[in-house]
Amino acid sequence: MKVYSRQSLGSCAPTYGRAELDFEPVPAGTASSCVFACTARPEPDAELEEALVQGVLGVLRESAREGAGGPEADRGGTVGVQVIVRAMSWHPVDSCEVVFLRLGALAVREAFRCVAEDREPQEVVTRVSLL
Repeated sequence: MKVYSRQSLGSCAPTYGRAELDFEPVPAGTASSCVFACTARPEPDAELEEALVQGVLGVLRESAREGAGGPEADRGGTVGVQVIVRAMSWHPVDSCEVVFLRLGALAVREAFRCVAEDREPQEVVTRVSLL
């Protein structure tokens, strides 16, 4: 699944980000996790990678607490997944942690929709709001 945040022309706020993630189920009782199996461009950035992970895990924790939103919600369970980051790109001026936090959250929500609707993932393209 690919998630992008486009840069708005004329925008002063950093809004660019790009990530490609795969989601794999894990055995019941196993904690969700994120693994980086990619080359980040222009180079790895610890803060942006951490923001992406926090966006992913934040939505997973939220769905587990609420018992809703995830594909197991109808059965009253939670979902454990391993998220594999396949690709990530950012710009030194036009990217920030908030963009990657939102991209991680958007990717999980799209994964939940794919399972709920029994369909293949679609590319998510957005202009991330920094508010």
